[in-house]
Amino acid sequence: MQEPFEEEGRSWWSRLKARLFGTNEEEEEEGTTVIRLHTRPAQRVNVLYARTMEDARRAADGLKAGHQQLVNFQYADTRVRERVVDFLMGVVYALEGTVERVHEQVFLFAPANVQVEMTSVDDFHNGTWGERER
Repeated sequence: MQEPFEEEGRSWWSRLKARLFGTNEEEEEEGTTVIRLHTRPAQRVNVLYARTMEDARRAADGLKAGHQQLVNFQYADTRVRERVVDFLMGVVYALEGTVERVHEQVFLFAPANVQVEMTSVDDFHNGTWGERER
């Protein structure tokens, strides 16, 4: 007599796995278990010192690829800094991303798939640094 949870030689566990993860008959052999894990690709942050418009183009290419760009303008001429910031703000706007000023001469440009949370200096001194608003 067949078990109530057995069907065509497959246990209820095998049928549940097949329903949740799908099956690939080519990969399944007698006596082996195949479990597919879906992982997310690692997020990438590019850190660069911008001195030229070529650096701005590299940062824009990174944004288009879905990577965050932390750009330091410490060594950039004031005029170049303004041009690069304007250019990257336009790229971020087109990608529906966000821009955050991290420091006086450091900006974080992020594409739309990245959520940026910033805390203020007051939060740091009040001991609420790193806590999310509820």
